[in-house]
Amino acid sequence: MSGGRRQRAGRLGSILLAVGLTLHALVAAAGPPEPSALAGCEEGFVAHPGRSDAAMCFFREAQAPERRDEARRRLRGLIARHPERPWLLLVLGHVEMLSEPRLAEVSYRQAALAFRSQGDAEGEVLAGINLRNVLVLQGRTEEAHVWVLRVGEVARASGDAQLQVRALILEAAELSDLGQDLGRAYRLLKRAEVLAFPGGSDGVKKQLLNPLAAVSASLGHFDEALEAYARLAELARRTRDVGTEARVRLSFAHLAYLRSEERPEPGGRPELLRLAREALAAARSADSKALEAQCLRLVAELLGDGPEERREADEHLRRCLELALEAGLPERRIACLWTRAERLAGVDAAGAERDADAALALAAEHDNPRYLASAWRARSMVAFRTRPLPEALLQAERALDAVEVLRQLQKDASSQAELFSSWAQDYHRLAGRTLEAGESAALPSREALERAFAVSERLRARTLFEALVASRALAPEDAAPERQAARAGVLRQLSATQRRLLEPSLSGAERTRLLGELQELERRDGELRPAPRHAEVRFASLAQTEQRLGDDEALLVFLVGADADHLGAPAGGAWVLAVTRGGTHAYRIPERARLRPAVALLSGLIERRDGSEAGAAAALYAQLLAPALRRLPPRVSRLLLVPDGPLHDLVFAALRERADGPPLMARHELALVPSASLLHHWRERAVRPPGGEALVLADPDRAGAPTTVATARGGVFGETANLGALPDARREGHTLEATLEDTAVRPRLLVGAAASEQALKASALDDVRILHFAAHAVVDEEAPERSALVLAPGAEQEDGLLQPREIAALGLGDALVVLSSCQGASGALLAGEGVLSLARAFFEAGARSVVASLWPLRDAEAAWLLERYYRHLAAGQGVSQALASAQREAWEDGQPAAAWAGLAVMGDAALVPVPAPAGEAAHVLAPGSGWTWGLAALAGSVLLAAVGLWWWRGGRAKAARLPEVREAGRLRG
Repeated sequence: MSGGRRQRAGRLGSILLAVGLTLHALVAAAGPPEPSALAGCEEGFVAHPGRSDAAMCFFREAQAPERRDEARRRLRGLIARHPERPWLLLVLGHVEMLSEPRLAEVSYRQAALAFRSQGDAEGEVLAGINLRNVLVLQGRTEEAHVWVLRVGEVARASGDAQLQVRALILEAAELSDLGQDLGRAYRLLKRAEVLAFPGGSDGVKKQLLNPLAAVSASLGHFDEALEAYARLAELARRTRDVGTEARVRLSFAHLAYLRSEERPEPGGRPELLRLAREALAAARSADSKALEAQCLRLVAELLGDGPEERREADEHLRRCLELALEAGLPERRIACLWTRAERLAGVDAAGAERDADAALALAAEHDNPRYLASAWRARSMVAFRTRPLPEALLQAERALDAVEVLRQLQKDASSQAELFSSWAQDYHRLAGRTLEAGESAALPSREALERAFAVSERLRARTLFEALVASRALAPEDAAPERQAARAGVLRQLSATQRRLLEPSLSGAERTRLLGELQELERRDGELRPAPRHAEVRFASLAQTEQRLGDDEALLVFLVGADADHLGAPAGGAWVLAVTRGGTHAYRIPERARLRPAVALLSGLIERRDGSEAGAAAALYAQLLAPALRRLPPRVSRLLLVPDGPLHDLVFAALRERADGPPLMARHELALVPSASLLHHWRERAVRPPGGEALVLADPDRAGAPTTVATARGGVFGETANLGALPDARREGHTLEATLEDTAVRPRLLVGAAASEQALKASALDDVRILHFAAHAVVDEEAPERSALVLAPGAEQEDGLLQPREIAALGLGDALVVLSSCQGASGALLAGEGVLSLARAFFEAGARSVVASLWPLRDAEAAWLLERYYRHLAAGQGVSQALASAQREAWEDGQPAAAWAGLAVMGDAALVPVPAPAGEAAHVLAPGSGWTWGLAALAGSVLLAAVGLWWWRGGRAKAARLPEVREAGRLRG
């Protein structure tokens, strides 16, 4: 697999790939040339020299390669006779860009200066955009930046919406080209989309859709990217724009390539190669050297190692380098060099290393962080085939350092996580190859374990870890008062818009309008939100983790990679590291492609509620856990699980050693942990004194207001439905109040209309040790920031939707948050980072542990299980021990796994939120004595339990065997 993949990480049909889209801004069609067409263009211009479309006639006719020399000649003649008409210079640059991009610089520069002298804003903007693109192609980024600033200044001063769209696109291009702040680039392009559609010109729309699709793909929004490319393809077809058609074909090929990396399939390469060849043919028909070079590289990368294919690939890469040199395209040269290096690695080690070093040197020379990371990656891939394994591993570690630099360039947490996820398989590969080195004795076994563990920690939940470290290490930064006021105003408008969207009587047109308004408000909130703060982070080492685990604890770290990538190169495989105080062992497990359907099968069988999942549960136990658990010390009773990939959807509690044996939770406490570093972070916090409050919000009453479910593309607001009352949730709240009444934690129950968003925000949350929600929840997978706990509003300015941006600002102090709720979607799963959902926001708010459902819960079953959970908490048990006790009771009572297995603890399992009653000894399974983590846990710090960090899918159909159940079918959420 080539480093060229990283080119698409920010450039899938990148904005630079789209240089020349601006050229088509005024092109209506590019039909077959007539014999006298160019003469007609000249006559038309002489007759109407003041009309820009008269000059653009030359560009339309120059779409035919055989007419380009004549077009240039006629344009130069007209320029000599009409020096006061800079549109001729601009169009000459367009024609030169078709075949000789370097020649266009002079024409564009002269045109921009001439337009400026005449006060022609439109002309200067168009010339400036194209000049900037030419400068970027030549690697002259500082000069290009000057023109980005100038274009923005001119467009804003003009007051012309279409020019402002072009300026926004250009600003986004600058950010995305070098991988700098893709989140902001995406927001700029979405803002431009509102201005360009539906009333903008075809040229403006084409100029927008290509970078919008590219940035969306870079951030992992593949469906949105595909939709944008489809819209662009239709525009190109309708306007007969062969250049844009070629770009779209290449972009579709890149998208397919990207998807195949995420989910490699046997026999997938021929289809990718077909798409790449079609793109190459289209690029040649358009006679675009830049596009042809990109297509040649992609075809060469996808060709196999047979003699004929190798010869074809060699010729393609020779031509690719030739075109890149002729056209002055250094980034194309870099990509072609690293692709050739990877292909040569198996047959010419010295040649491969020369090309890899040349690509690296050229990327460093042009100071492009994205290409530098890609070139380092390619260098490491070559080293795996040409150098001893220990040397290759060092090269791969250096490549990850370059990725870290790219990651730090992102200015907001979400774009950091989204961009970083596209590199996750590089971390999997390095960790897996390192463990293989330990197996083969290429590295000492202990060294291999330590280095693989370190790679894993660099991958896991990074943005969450960094946010929590910064919140502890750095003083809060106060935004400027005007900025704070502006954001407060935006949030008020956002809440009002969402209240409107909850109205069932809205017409389709009004709902569409409000969704567009909401999207713009969300974009403005993103611009005004404080930037993430960065403090120095220190990842937990393997030795530290071993020392700090309790005698009764084992940390199981899953690395779920692929055995081979979609091109057949070794990809590191899948592993589980079993870490205890006594040492660490590594075990191979099935690769990601095999685990994904097995996990889905178990989910479907549990949904049947008839016990038919037992065989599948035993099979997964054997594949994932059996070898590791057999070697654990007998005293280990708590398993801390660090899931990865499809295992985020796995209900570990239901796994079992034998089909007729007890489930895993009958023998072990279980907790899901994002990373060892985060576990360390939580457990090293200072001890909180006993006492505090348990705030319980149950069965919120929205006073007849409807709520929504996220079942369609429209997300939370896609359709309106009454979720209905939850009488068992109200009973659950009263039972919890009674259970905690005589403990050190004071209960405060809010039900019905009192269980409101306003009441929660007005509470003294720094004194809250347990925060419990018995309510509905909605999750939007496509827009996780719209997911919400559904509460009563409580005030006119609230909408009753407690969303991630509001949760993160709650200011919880090591609280346990229990979400007795349900939802059939998990939100966006980002490789490495985990699931982006409400739980993540609660962790950001300061919570320390999460108890939440992995799948929808029936109202009565949730109440039954949570009532028993709190009885065990009130007796002084820790959060994971109390859950294991309650789940065991449900299993012994004969309830199906669907009724109990979905509830899980996340975060610090050792937390004891309610001290044991005086004179009584709770059976608390805490970490080993004398250790900071254990002390903090036993002190009774209150832990967070949030909504759906590891949700699962599926509703439940059959009644459970519960004495209390009256309406088994009612679901929460």
